[in-house]
Amino acid sequence: MRVALHGRRLRLVLAAAVVALACAAVAAASTFTAGTRVRAPDMPLAGTSAACAARVAASTAAGSVNFPDSEVEPHVTVDPTKPNHLVAMFQQDRWNDGGANGDVVVVSNDGGASWHLASVQPKFTICQGATPGSPGFLDRTTDPWLSYSSDGKIVYAIADSFNVNGPAFGGASAILVSRSLDGGETWQTPVTARFDASTTVLNDKETVTADPTAPNTAYAVWDRLVSPSQNANPGAFNVSPAFRGPTMFSKTTDGGVTWSEGRPIFDPGQKNQTIANQIVVPTAGPAAGVLIDGFDLILSKGGKGNNQRASFSVAVIRSTDGGATWSDPIIVSEMQVTSVTIAGQDVRSSDIIPEFASAPDGTLYAAWQDQRFSPTGASKIALSRSTDGGLHWSAPIRVDQSPGDTQAFIPQIHVSAGGTVGLLYYDLENATAAQPGLTDAFIAHCHGATSNCADSAGWVAGGQTRLTTTGSFDYLTAPDAGGVFLGDYDGLTSSGETFKAFFDASQPIATAGQSDSFSNSAG
Repeated sequence: MRVALHGRRLRLVLAAAVVALACAAVAAASTFTAGTRVRAPDMPLAGTSAACAARVAASTAAGSVNFPDSEVEPHVTVDPTKPNHLVAMFQQDRWNDGGANGDVVVVSNDGGASWHLASVQPKFTICQGATPGSPGFLDRTTDPWLSYSSDGKIVYAIADSFNVNGPAFGGASAILVSRSLDGGETWQTPVTARFDASTTVLNDKETVTADPTAPNTAYAVWDRLVSPSQNANPGAFNVSPAFRGPTMFSKTTDGGVTWSEGRPIFDPGQKNQTIANQIVVPTAGPAAGVLIDGFDLILSKGGKGNNQRASFSVAVIRSTDGGATWSDPIIVSEMQVTSVTIAGQDVRSSDIIPEFASAPDGTLYAAWQDQRFSPTGASKIALSRSTDGGLHWSAPIRVDQSPGDTQAFIPQIHVSAGGTVGLLYYDLENATAAQPGLTDAFIAHCHGATSNCADSAGWVAGGQTRLTTTGSFDYLTAPDAGGVFLGDYDGLTSSGETFKAFFDASQPIATAGQSDSFSNSAG
C-alpha cells in the first residue's frame, strides 16, 4: 500500500511539474520584449521671436519660473491605415505655475525607430508663432492630446491655451483644435472650440477623440472651472472646493474645419467638478457607436483637509445620439486617492486622473492610481472592466506588476487590434537609499482574447517589461510644477500587436534640458 501510494504521489508530483513547466512556458511566451529606447527631438521656443521673448520675460519678472528645453506630458497616436506612422506631441518649455511655451509635434515613419519635428507646428501660442487676432494668440498652452481619423486622412491636435496676466485663474483661456492633412507634417491654424475672456473661468484638461466609425466626425471634452470671484485663490481648492466644474463638449462633422461652440453636457453642481474627461467610442458589442465619456467625479463633502474635503470617483456618462443628450453618471469605482512622494518630495502625478480604452470587441477598460492594494497606502494601478458598454463595471483589481510596496504611478492604457490590453506606468523599484528618485517606465499586459483581464492573474502571467532599457532616470531632477512633474499622463498606442509607448524622463537620461521625450516598443 505504501509503495502504491508513494507511486501515486510520485505521479502526481510529476504531473504537477509538467503543468508547472507548461504554465511557465506560456508565461514566458507571453512576456513582452522591449525594443530600443529612442529620444524624440525637441524645439525650445524661448527667444525664437521678439514677441515670445517679451512674454517669457514678463512672466519671469512676475515671479514665474520657466524650465527651458524641458518636455513633459506627451501623447501619441497611430495612423490606422499605416501602422508604422506615428504622431506625438508634448509640452515644450514647462512653467512652474502652469502650462508651457508651446505644444510641439514630432512624427515617425518607421514605428518609432526615429522621429523628426513637424515642419509646420500648430500655432497654439505666441511663442509658436500665433499672430494678433488669431485663436492661438495666448501666453501658454498645456494638455496636448492627439487623435487620428478612421480613414487616416486627418490628425487632430487639441490644446488648452491661456493667458497669465490677471487675478484668479490669470486670464483668458481657450480650447483650440488644429488639424493636419499630411500625417502631422504641417498643421493648420487652430479652430476655437471654446473661448472665455473672464479671469474667473478656466477651461481645463481637454481631450479629442476621432469617431472610429465616421471619418469626418470628432469630439472634444474638457472641464470648465468657474471661480466664485476674482479674489478666490485657485490654491484654495486644495482644502475646500470653491469652484464649479461642468463637463464641456464640442463636435466637428466636417473633418475639423469647424467645431461647435463648447457647451455643458454634465454639471455636478456647486462646489463639485469633473476632471480628465475622455471619450471612447466602441465599434462593436452592445454599445457600438455609443459615446462614452469617462472622468473623475469630484464631489464636495464640505470638510477641510485633502482626505475630507471631497470624494473622488471614476465615472462615465453615455450618449446614444452623437452627443446631443447624455445619461446620468454611472460610477465605475470610488478612487482611493493617494499622493506620490519621493524622499519627502511631492511628485505631481495622475493621482486623480483616470484613463480609458475600448477593445475591438467593445469591452471597456478604466485604469487609475489607487492606494487600496498597499498596506502602507502606496500608489498602485487599479483597473475595472465593462462588457456591457459602461453600464456595469467589475470590481477594481491591481494590474501593475511592481514588486512589493513599490510606488507605481501615471498609468496609460490601450488595447491592441488583437485585444491585448497594455498598461504603461512608472515605478521606483530600482531606487536606492543614495538615489531615492531612480525611476523606470514599464509596460504590463494581459491577453484579452485568451485571459480574463478583470482577474489579476491575467496580468501576472505577462509580467512587466522595462522600457527605460539603458538605465533609470532620477525623477527628482524633473521640472518642479507643484511637485516634480513629467505630466499627468503618457502616450500609448499599438501597431498590430506591438505596443508603442511615448513617455518622458528626466536626467540623467534627459540630456538637453531637465526632461526629454522618448519612445520604445514592446511586444
